[in-house]
Amino acid sequence: MMLRQFYERVILSFPKTILLLMLVCIAALGYQARYLEIDASAETLLLEDDKDLAFTRKVNERYGSSDFLVLTYSPHADLLADATLDSLRKLSAELLELERVESVMSILNVPLLESPPKPIQELIKNVPTLESPGIDKALAKLEFLNSPIYRDNLVSPDFKTTALLINLFDDP
Repeated sequence: MMLRQFYERVILSFPKTILLLMLVCIAALGYQARYLEIDASAETLLLEDDKDLAFTRKVNERYGSSDFLVLTYSPHADLLADATLDSLRKLSAELLELERVESVMSILNVPLLESPPKPIQELIKNVPTLESPGIDKALAKLEFLNSPIYRDNLVSPDFKTTALLINLFDDP
């Protein structure tokens, strides 16, 4: 009952004054809102005693951390067709022209260790890639599909899609 009486005596009796007072309060709060800072970084969202966070920091301290992007490419032609490989070369070159891009890894430049199989001494001297002369594309396809490193990472199981790993320079 007391709240109702206050409402009737003060708010309904002086509506313009109350409205003006509310507008002044809202304006003052809005003006001060520019000083409001919210830190939603990973540091504030994770617990300091989080074991996974500690492990990640330890690994990053030892090995560094770099940002990367993965771009998938699904051509209309066969993945190892000359036109597709030319498109991949062009795309890689265009990506390398971007200032943040450090390197681009694709089926064009990953090491092929079994296409054809060679003794380790030869591989140490010259690691073949799809761009190397004399590479058998049929053997390369088999390696891409059967290698645990490349299968489901670099090429899709149906060999219709490939990935490009775009390594970025670290932020200064």
